[in-house]
Amino acid sequence: MSNVRRALATLPIAGLTLLGSAASAAAAPIVQTDACVRYVAGQPTMTIAGSGFTPGSSVRLGTATTAQPQPSIFSSATVSPTGQFVHQTLPPRFSQTNRTLQSFTLVAQESVNPLNVATTPFQVARFGLSSSPAARRPSQQITYTARGFEAGKPVYIHFRFGAITRRTVTLGIAQGPCGTATRKMRALPTKARYGNWTRYTNQAKRFSVNTRPAWKDGFRVFRRYF
Repeated sequence: MSNVRRALATLPIAGLTLLGSAASAAAAPIVQTDACVRYVAGQPTMTIAGSGFTPGSSVRLGTATTAQPQPSIFSSATVSPTGQFVHQTLPPRFSQTNRTLQSFTLVAQESVNPLNVATTPFQVARFGLSSSPAARRPSQQITYTARGFEAGKPVYIHFRFGAITRRTVTLGIAQGPCGTATRKMRALPTKARYGNWTRYTNQAKRFSVNTRPAWKDGFRVFRRYF
């Protein structure tokens, strides 16, 4: 079965709130971003907010990882007269193109005063559903992994054929900052019919094309499997 994937909706970046007008250059610097930054179609940016920096200064924004503790600069922001900034930029790239989830440390450091620095951890995830290994027949045992959903809520896959939901299964409760859920099961956990199938992955037990956020991908079952 071959996959053709596309996102149906985006997960909005959570609003980031600065500490207020009382923040000043004398305050300890703070930097904030979402605990999970999701790669979703139509939403390529991440929002970064900082406070407690020197007014008018430039802040270099970088990321560090366990493997590469030296920060890699990927953007910069200008501090307002109140010592704050809100900046939107592209998320950092994964260390490997085939990665779907990675942990980073965000580093915000003043250019003229390198001792004025703040850090915060976050993760980057590719929103959607993946399977391993690639399925070759409906009865094959594979591992489905969903990422980028709301943590603490179950994730469902709706298997549809001929505009009818043939089976709905749960991958379990989404865990961690990036809302991941994993389950090993049959590639097609219902009666196999040859032709085009569609998988809808979302967090609603009852299927609806209007459910958001959702991930849709398709596959085909060939006659030779029967």
